[in-house]
Amino acid sequence: MAADWRILAQFDDAPEGLVGDTNGNFYVSLFHSALVMKVTSDGKATKIADLRTVIGDAKGSTVGIDWDGKDNLYVAFSEYSKRFPWPAKANLAVEGCGDATVTRSGLYQVTISTGKVEPVVTRADGYPFCFPDDPVIAPDGKIYLSDLSLQAIWKIDPEQKSAELWSKDPLFSPGDRSLSGYPVGVNGIALAPDGKSLYGVTGGIPLLVKVPIQDDGSAGKAEMLAFGYDNMDGLEVDKDGNFYLTETTRSEVWKVSADAKKRQQLGNPLQAPLGAPASIAFGNGDICVTNLNFFKHLPESQANSIACTKLDKPLW
Repeated sequence: MAADWRILAQFDDAPEGLVGDTNGNFYVSLFHSALVMKVTSDGKATKIADLRTVIGDAKGSTVGIDWDGKDNLYVAFSEYSKRFPWPAKANLAVEGCGDATVTRSGLYQVTISTGKVEPVVTRADGYPFCFPDDPVIAPDGKIYLSDLSLQAIWKIDPEQKSAELWSKDPLFSPGDRSLSGYPVGVNGIALAPDGKSLYGVTGGIPLLVKVPIQDDGSAGKAEMLAFGYDNMDGLEVDKDGNFYLTETTRSEVWKVSADAKKRQQLGNPLQAPLGAPASIAFGNGDICVTNLNFFKHLPESQANSIACTKLDKPLW
């Protein structure tokens, strides 16, 4: 399967967030420019929205994206501190996140049909978002949002425009012994098919973790499901509970069985056009990833791209 990957679309900027709809389209966030794009099944890309209509000239990362099944996308944006240059300097995450002049970090709503951008919750509302990363919409409309540098998961009510710090489990934190070299916490997150758990991948000490959702909606104690990876970024779960995850440093894509006892490598940079794959999504019988290309594994002719492969050769 590793040799069957192909480039679906390319952009003028690095793509980060990725989500598919029910009509075979993908929606993509562009990391630096803050644009939100639509990509059809034949690879044609068109602009849907520009977060800069709201965030202005703020410098930062436009990251994860999710679709509510209707006419709305939710996009995470992390503004950079001018005083403390995180993430350029990884050891300044705490200082960068404590900069009170950073007000644009948070979650934004994009109306697909009109391109209108509205803030849902941001630091300007008093919430100490540090590096908001990956949103996941629950069946009840609430939104879980990972925070890479705060090493936590928020729970957001888009109707009330409010947020609560849902989980800051110690398992998310690498402490002072980051195995990947990056002092970060939970990155990609995904709901279980039955909606009773939230899964995440961590970057500092790379793990696949499970956070039970209690009957009252609160977070249970996190537990480790799998380890033995490098800095992980994206995560999706299929209808059978299998996990699909990306490793940015080694530019690999993996499938892990629902019981976390088996794994299959779906792609690596020696055989596939993969460069620091970030987000991951299903669509048209494919699994696709955004190539953030942090470590320049890809030549310019393949960079800033979405890469896809067919999901037709499972090992189990």
